[in-house]
Amino acid sequence: MHGVVNQAIEGLITKRFGAEAWDEIRIASQCEDTTFYNNHNYSDTVTYALVVNASKILDMDVHTLLFEFGKYWVLTIAAEKYGALLHSAGSGLQEFLINLPNFHSRVMLYYPEITPPEFKVMERSNTTLELQYFSKRPGLQPFVSGILEGLSSFFETPMQIELIDTTFEDEYHKSIFSLHF
Repeated sequence: MHGVVNQAIEGLITKRFGAEAWDEIRIASQCEDTTFYNNHNYSDTVTYALVVNASKILDMDVHTLLFEFGKYWVLTIAAEKYGALLHSAGSGLQEFLINLPNFHSRVMLYYPEITPPEFKVMERSNTTLELQYFSKRPGLQPFVSGILEGLSSFFETPMQIELIDTTFEDEYHKSIFSLHF
C-alpha cells in the first residue's frame, strides 16, 4: 500500500484514540516504521496487520474500523491533500462516481507506483447508480463503503449504499454496490 494509506490509518487512530493507542497498535503489528512517507510503497501485510491489531486493541470490529477509515480517508486526507482534484473530477457526487476511473488515472500521475482499485459504473438513473469495484486486495469492501459515505458528505449529497454482491474472479475481488440518491 502507498504510504499515504498508512498515514491515514495512523491519523484516524491518533485522532480518535490517542498517540498511545497508535504506538501500541504499531508495536503489536511489528511495524518498525515510525513515519510513513507519501511517496513510498509499503507491504500490504503491514497495512493489514495495523488494521487487525487496531481491531483487537480498540475492541472494534474490523468492518467497522475499515468503514470509519474510509470515511476518514475522504473527509480528512483526500479533502486536505486532494480537494481540488476531487472537485475537478465532477461537479457533484454522481458525476464524480462516473468519472472515478479517470480520477484514479490522475492520481497515478502523482504516484506512478500505486496499484489503485478499478471502478466501473454499470447502470444509472437519476436516483440510482450501480458501481462495480475491482481490487487484487481482499476484504476492503467496508473501506469502499466508508469512502462512498465520505464522498456523500463531501459532495453534500445524501446517498444510501447497498452491497449487492462480492465475488472473486481472475485474481480480482469484485464487489457491486447499488447507490440510491
